[in-house]
Amino acid sequence: MHRTERDSRPGFAAGILSGALVGAGLALLLAPKTGVALRSDLAESVDSLRRAIADRYETLAARAGVQLENLGETVNTAAESLESRARAAVESARRKVRAVEPTA
Repeated sequence: MHRTERDSRPGFAAGILSGALVGAGLALLLAPKTGVALRSDLAESVDSLRRAIADRYETLAARAGVQLENLGETVNTAAESLESRARAAVESARRKVRAVEPTA
C-alpha cells in the first residue's frame, strides 16, 4: 500500500514530539544532579506543562465559544429571514385565493 505525503505528516510530527520528550527525560535522568534537585526540576517542568495545557484549553474554549455564538447569530438571522419569506408567501397565496374565489 502506498502512503501519501499527507498521511505521514501526523506520524512524523508525533515521532518528533515523542523523541523530544524521551530525550528531555533522559537528559534529566542522566544529568549530574542530586535527587532533590532533579525532583525539583521535574516538578517545575510538570507545572510548566500543566500551565501551558490549561492556557491552550482556555484559548480553544474561548475560541469555540465565540464561534458558537457567531453560529447562533447566523442561525437566528437565517430563521428570521425564512420566517419573513414564509409569511410573505402565505400572504401572497391568501391574496391569490381571494382573487380567484367567487364573490357571494
